Amino acid sequence: MRIGVDIDGVVSDSYTFWLGELNRHYGKNVKEIHDYQMHLIFDVPWEDMNNFFIENVERLFMTPSPMPGARGALDRLRRAHQIYLVTARREVEEEITLRWLGLHKIPYDELMVVGDRNKAEVCLEYRLELFIEDYAGNAAKIAAAGVPVIILDAPYNRVDLPREVTRCYNWGQILQVINTR
Repeated sequence: MRIGVDIDGVVSDSYTFWLGELNRHYGKNVKEIHDYQMHLIFDVPWEDMNNFFIENVERLFMTPSPMPGARGALDRLRRAHQIYLVTARREVEEEITLRWLGLHKIPYDELMVVGDRNKAEVCLEYRLELFIEDYAGNAAKIAAAGVPVIILDAPYNRVDLPREVTRCYNWGQILQVINTR
């Protein structure tokens, strides 16, 4: 099976690290990211937060740890399936992404840095048969394109989702769902 896997919030525990960094930068004490559009939580313009990420990209993308269980699960999956890491990171962030993946020995077959491209279109173009995501908006679009989705639970994705989206709470559950397909 050809499996697409998002990076931030799925393979990389980015949001946990980013929350601390954003709290320090903006002088806030936000306890959880409950909206994927983080600038709304911190009550700042999108451009301001985007500039913060651009100016601090090395630290923000290199420091997070892998999600618990991600490396081992991907290692097991890769023995029987093809793993395509599909991230909305920008092309200029590809080298940092490759270094982070290498540093943490994350197994995969191909990295696709798609930026603003629609992930559903990427799934169809690369004939992906399953996608693991954390953003509810992407999950719904990918499922609508006919690709089953596993969504890794997070406070910002606890919304009603299409039937074709299966919610999992950790990588162990993700493996169980894939093994029953």
